[in-house]
Parts: sequence; C-alpha cells; structure tokens
Amino acid sequence: MEKLKKLLEPHKLHDKLGDLFEFFEDFIIVLLTLLLFILSLMAIYDLAVAVFSSKYSFMDLVPKFLYVFILAELFRLNIVYLQERIIDTSLIIKTTLIAILRELIVKAPSLKLEEYVGVSVLLTVLALSYYVPKYILKKERKFRLGKRRNYKKSTKSVKTTTTTNL
Repeated sequence: MEKLKKLLEPHKLHDKLGDLFEFFEDFIIVLLTLLLFILSLMAIYDLAVAVFSSKYSFMDLVPKFLYVFILAELFRLNIVYLQERIIDTSLIIKTTLIAILRELIVKAPSLKLEEYVGVSVLLTVLALSYYVPKYILKKERKFRLGKRRNYKKSTKSVKTTTTTNL
C-alpha cells in the first residue's frame, strides 16, 4: 500500500507518465521514419523506371522528382527531431512550399482563376513565414520539446510565533 501511495504522488506520477509518453512518441517517430525510408526507396525506384522509359515526358518526371525531394525533407525532419528534440519550423515551411509547388505544377492546366489567387495567397503567407523570422528578426524560433523538468514538492515553511499574554 505504501508503494502505491508513493507512486501516486503527483510529481512521481507525472514523471512516470511523461517518460512513458515520450517513449511512445519516440517509437512512433522511429516507425514513421522507417516508413518514410521505405516510401523513399519505392519513389526512387519509380523515378528510375520512369527516367529510363520512353513513355514518360519531361512534365511527367518533374512531379516525381519533387515527390522524392519532399520525402527526403520529411525524412530529414524526423531525423532532426529524434536527434535534437527540435521541431524545425523553417524545414516544415520549406517542405510545405515544395509540396504546394508540386501540386501546382501537376494541376496547373485545370486550375481556375480563384484557385490561382488562393494558391498565390497561401504561397505568399508561407514565404513570409519562412522569410520574416529568418532574415528580418534574425533569430529563427524553434519549438523545443525536451525532457520534463522534475517538479519538486514545495513545502511552505510556516513561521510560528508564540505570544504570551502578560
């Protein structure tokens, strides 16, 4: 019973649960990284087959190249996260820009004017999100996830004074 009481103390319970969730988070990221690696190999194989095949035109190959670049950027993002526990926002924005440009190249002939305006606004916002923190503010902000701080149980010392009535 004493062991259960010690385990259920708030700071110990939070530490145990935090460690457990960080383990699951690392496991998921490693699994995603392995899946991205397999997907990248499949995309490179598909690209190689398309390059050496005569039935694909240049415009059919460009989206495939960009797809491989997107996978490589996502793979690098996962590796950076596992090594440093940092979510690199500039890398996410660059990868998103490449993905949007890929879709724009693939779907450009069938887009309407409103869709072009929407994509232009989206690309402008993303470009500014990348450019402003990096070059204007001179300090890129990164969202850092790290080990949880150990919370110590704070005990307030109460000063007792005795008064004597005379």
